[in-house]
Amino acid sequence: MVFAAALIAVVIPVSRYAYTWFRDISADKHFSYGRLEHPESSTDPQVLLAEANRLYWLNNGPRAAPLYAKAESLFASRGDTRNELYAKIGRLRSEAETMSFVELSRFLNDQLQNPIMRNDPQLRLWCLAAKGYTDIEIDYRAEKKDWLETQEIAKRIGDDRWATRASGELGVVAFLEGNPGQGAKLLGSALISTMANGDTAGQIRFLEFLGIGVEQVNRHSEALMFFNRAIKIAEADEDSGLPFMGYEGKAEALAALGRPDEAKRVLLNALAKARSQQKRGHEAQLLIVLGKLAAQNGNKQEAIADLEDAGQFASRVQFYRMEADAMFELAKLYRDSGDLVTADARATQGLGASQQVGDRYFVPRNLTILADLKARRGRIAEAKALYKHAEDVIDGMLGGDDSYWNSSIAAAMSQTYLQHFELVAKEADTAGAFQILERVRGRTLASALEDKKANPKSGSTEAATLDSYVATTQRSEEHTSELQSLRHLVC
Repeated sequence: MVFAAALIAVVIPVSRYAYTWFRDISADKHFSYGRLEHPESSTDPQVLLAEANRLYWLNNGPRAAPLYAKAESLFASRGDTRNELYAKIGRLRSEAETMSFVELSRFLNDQLQNPIMRNDPQLRLWCLAAKGYTDIEIDYRAEKKDWLETQEIAKRIGDDRWATRASGELGVVAFLEGNPGQGAKLLGSALISTMANGDTAGQIRFLEFLGIGVEQVNRHSEALMFFNRAIKIAEADEDSGLPFMGYEGKAEALAALGRPDEAKRVLLNALAKARSQQKRGHEAQLLIVLGKLAAQNGNKQEAIADLEDAGQFASRVQFYRMEADAMFELAKLYRDSGDLVTADARATQGLGASQQVGDRYFVPRNLTILADLKARRGRIAEAKALYKHAEDVIDGMLGGDDSYWNSSIAAAMSQTYLQHFELVAKEADTAGAFQILERVRGRTLASALEDKKANPKSGSTEAATLDSYVATTQRSEEHTSELQSLRHLVC
């Protein structure tokens, strides 16, 4: 059974179930068991902290932050160092998008070395989780370490909800490592657990990430279902934080499905909300999506303005993944406008940011754009090397036995092979053309052997695309007869 389809079948009927009111979030006594009408008027730091934790767990940082700040001050005045630190960590995470994630991660890492953390597993878990949510934007390898220890502590102290959240975040890490099949399974399992335990904010986050994963492999209609479900759950609870990733993903899916006007309405509405809540990170990400949409609609100057704004902000606060995304989109726009020097500069900056965060999944995209720019500037050897590196990474991601994700990744990344083939064909590099085609054909046959239901005659998406290109090449008088004979390799 196709995993994503099965998971959608689980997600869609969720509306039949009534979610239990927020309770028993953690073994930590400071989590709230009920909603307070006017918590900001309390002078009891324990009451303030409990309500702040309730809102934080619902991903509502803007409302949690002032409560954490007041509790932090009151704990400090009482000399309660432990709870002052706990409240400070909550406040900083709730305000995270107004500061550098690199600096915040460094602060949280310093706190993990604090002796007070050694014999207090609940406080250490709290700090590790805060760091995990932070490191996702700057270094997935550090993030993985954070969530593995969070999961270990949660299981040891019997905190099933944090253990579930940690498992879901490790699913995100698996995707970034280039293993989307494993990532989807971890996220799907975590999603089902949050449905069972009433963790609505956890459901929202995991639905959003599943949608992003499906969207990345061009399954737009399926992705839209995940995003719509996340948004519906969030908007049903007035205390829930806004599902910005859901808005962003929904807009991208709508644009890909040929519904740009709807996409723009979603983005502009979300942008107004992000600005009102000082969600600077989401503001920048929304500008990136708006830039992509403007480019798709032919509004290049508007696209460049949005993307430059987002990219400069991301660079300034060291949101590396966001910076890379903006820079590679800009590189394509400058390339298409004929400004190859600026395009190369943006792509190089994007590659540097991408290397900082370390995401493996996006490496082929990045290298393919840079290779195309090198080829256009006449640096053919560099371009070929970059394409080959990109293909090595893609092949490495297709090593599992999950036919759904293997075929989806191959389809999403087929442009790398096509552009590489086109380059060597123009150069009359027959040996290079043979190598590309044999590589694709060999993987197609291997995939067919791994999946007994596969039909070897159908071939892969890249193989079919290259077959079409070779057919076109055969009709051109610019290429040698030897190159024309390559078509049979992809049949």
